Amino acid sequence: MDEDKFPSQLAERFQIRMPEGMRDALREAAEKNGRSMNTEIITRLEDSFESGNQAPSSIDEIAKLAARQLTNAPHIPMKDREAIWSLYETIKLEETRNIRKFMTRLSEVIADAEERSAKK
Repeated sequence: MDEDKFPSQLAERFQIRMPEGMRDALREAAEKNGRSMNTEIITRLEDSFESGNQAPSSIDEIAKLAARQLTNAPHIPMKDREAIWSLYETIKLEETRNIRKFMTRLSEVIADAEERSAKK
């Protein structure tokens, strides 16, 4: 009877073929994160769905993924977590500066183009 089975025995199973070396990489990542291989795979799949199936494109998206990884890896010492967040803040500040530089340069290019257009 199904009542006598564990939830994992009732879960849907799905076999996949992996490229050479991927199983070892998953095993190592699972060990590093203190998870089973199955949990590592499920967590990575869930992350991909949450991110819209795309690689993170901004520092905020990367930080969100990092926060989830930190949450799922409680064995990481607090000083290391603080160092990671300090680095995040530094990168975020640099990203903001670069965006401002980009926007300033874009405004200059647009103004120059409008000025040239007006002279015609």
